[in-house]
Amino acid sequence: MMKRFTTNLGLKLLSLLIAVFVWVSVINSKDPLEKKVFRGIPVTLVNKEAVTKKEKIPEVVSGEFIDVTVEGKRSEVEGLRIEDFLAVADLTEISFMDAVTVRVSIPNHQGVKVLSSSENVVKLIIDDYVTRKFNFRINTTGKPAASFTIGDAVASPNMIQLSGAKTVLDRVGEIVLDVDVSGKNVDFTTSAIPQVYDIHGELMNTTKFTLNTQNVSVMVPVLSTRQLRVQVQTYGEPQEGYELLPGRIAFQPETVTVAGTKEDLGKLSPYLTIRIDVSGCTGTIEKNISVADLLDSSLSSLRVVGNTMIAVTAEITPYPEKDILLPLERIELRGLSENLLAELLHKTPLPVKLKCMSLNEPYLTADSVKAFLNLQGLTASKYRLELLLELPVSTYVVEKTYVDLVLKEKEKEKEKENAAEQ
Repeated sequence: MMKRFTTNLGLKLLSLLIAVFVWVSVINSKDPLEKKVFRGIPVTLVNKEAVTKKEKIPEVVSGEFIDVTVEGKRSEVEGLRIEDFLAVADLTEISFMDAVTVRVSIPNHQGVKVLSSSENVVKLIIDDYVTRKFNFRINTTGKPAASFTIGDAVASPNMIQLSGAKTVLDRVGEIVLDVDVSGKNVDFTTSAIPQVYDIHGELMNTTKFTLNTQNVSVMVPVLSTRQLRVQVQTYGEPQEGYELLPGRIAFQPETVTVAGTKEDLGKLSPYLTIRIDVSGCTGTIEKNISVADLLDSSLSSLRVVGNTMIAVTAEITPYPEKDILLPLERIELRGLSENLLAELLHKTPLPVKLKCMSLNEPYLTADSVKAFLNLQGLTASKYRLELLLELPVSTYVVEKTYVDLVLKEKEKEKEKENAAEQ
């Protein structure tokens, strides 16, 4: 029997090797070896307590994600996913350069070899571990139902606590709670997820820190609204010689919207009245009035929606001027001595420059003005006297008018006349 096995032993071994080679070739032709690169493999930090127990926290500078090249049978390599890789940086092995070697394995695929990775270390900053509290902003999105608006939302808790690396928390700009109010017409409570934004307005990666709560309860009041028409009233009088004409008061907006409970809104007048003091004014008045200041403070639910300020302009102008021609015969000579005669040295009516309220301007004529000269105590001579005027109410002299005249003695005038007759 042994002789049969040992006869031509070399040929038999050669045949066996050829068979094995053929078998391997056939197998490899059906499921050959393949290399493949997997990108973006996340690196997990383990044994963080080695650092955090010293009130420090590791902050990854580079190497947070790596690319890995593997080799294995095509059927197995093609079936791999990112989740099959385990890339670990053990913080107990941190170097004096704050770097940790990354070890990559594929636990459930022993037949696949890891050939290389793009980064074999994770570079860190060992930062202070801090905890801070932040206020947040409630941002409502969408629009409530028609004739309704959103009141001041209240959140619980009213602050968010973040814990993490100091350099990370230093970059926190604001925390926002987004609440959708679309179509709402009654008060409601909802849950909102805190969104953390950096100082540049970019959304931050929440894996870099921890929050003391993942959801915040927000109570949102939904208020009824009402439109009020704006009206402006003035009191007092401008300085003498100035007036505020009808139509010279302008204001914007002409309506304002107020929100509140139906009970408080029902107590409001349809008009929002602004009172402007024009006492002693000589020019245009410009004011910005807060709508909130005009509302009844006892109606505590009221709030202003949209425009919160009203711009008011009241244009105060001087009285218009008017020139009239005063006939000479309408000039009264008061206080003229009985032994004197007066002769005006003018041949045409005198121009008189006046000003009056616009309302009275059409009625200001020579007939409405009393003009006189005060000749009391004057003797025979030539004079230039101011023309004195008695004017209607709210009428003023713009420029003084002067009259040239001569006073003569009556007896001498008679002697001249008699001499001329002879």
